[in-house]
Amino acid sequence: MRALFHPSLLHPPTGDPGAWIDLPDEGRALLLDLPSLAHLPARRLLKLAHAVVTHTHMDHFVGFDHLLRVALRREGPLTITGPAGFLTSVRGRVAAYSWNLIEGYPVRLRVQEVAHDTLRSEEYSGESRMRPVALPDAPFTGTVHAERAFRVEVRTLDHGIPVLGVAVRETRHLAVNKDLLVRRGLVPGAWLKELKDAIRRGETVDTEGLIVEGEGQVVAYLTDLVGTDENLRRAEELAREADLLLCEAAFLDEDRALAVERNHLTARQAGELARRAGAKRLAVFHLSPRYEGREAAVFGEAGEAFGAPVLEMRSLSPIIRP
Repeated sequence: MRALFHPSLLHPPTGDPGAWIDLPDEGRALLLDLPSLAHLPARRLLKLAHAVVTHTHMDHFVGFDHLLRVALRREGPLTITGPAGFLTSVRGRVAAYSWNLIEGYPVRLRVQEVAHDTLRSEEYSGESRMRPVALPDAPFTGTVHAERAFRVEVRTLDHGIPVLGVAVRETRHLAVNKDLLVRRGLVPGAWLKELKDAIRRGETVDTEGLIVEGEGQVVAYLTDLVGTDENLRRAEELAREADLLLCEAAFLDEDRALAVERNHLTARQAGELARRAGAKRLAVFHLSPRYEGREAAVFGEAGEAFGAPVLEMRSLSPIIRP
């Protein structure tokens, strides 16, 4: 069955962290973390349905200004979610610029932060001259974005500061029986998407086997985690039975003292976490630059602990060697 989510890393494994999840059937995309985005064309960034910033360390947040610049002429709203304190971080970034000519721009940026059991939000627009306008608080139930075909869930984890773990879940996986389509001489088109939408809305539709249903896809994203038992338990719950777990593996286990000092996971811990969570596939990223050229050792250690080889993910940023 055709996958709904098509994930890629934003940078090579020893580069800045971040993931792009394309949803080609929906014409949308999701962005997990905001490292440097200079290599992504504006037309791609304009497809964003939602972005999540796990925390505001520079390597996870430096791309905010680039995304904001692209979003200034975006016709539809864009929502970015972060952990507790994120509203203050965004206010500082936006306030650093002068906005006297912004009133005619269509920009509508909604910023959310997860603070315990509350989702706090502010909106920036050309009309407000990019001053934050507070929106009503909402109870936080785990979901920060929901559409007909998918939802984005987050959980607050620990990196010495609050960080967000992310799980992107397909609500209901519907696919076309292509063999039957060909046998009936039918031509693919927008009508198939409309048929799926009707099923998702709960309408009674007799597709005569043309539309088949399978388990919904789940992609989990975990980075910058303290390796304590409680933190790992919470991360495992979020990533339970994920089809793909993207997990940081900052250090080899021989350097665990450094991992503890810097509140990161080792490759072995990443593999063990994925195995205990029951993830079907594991890809590791956010490797310390000290392992550039030795990535295979990190992948091998994670895969040994996981019980299967790790998936070496495609990166949207080319590797440039001196």
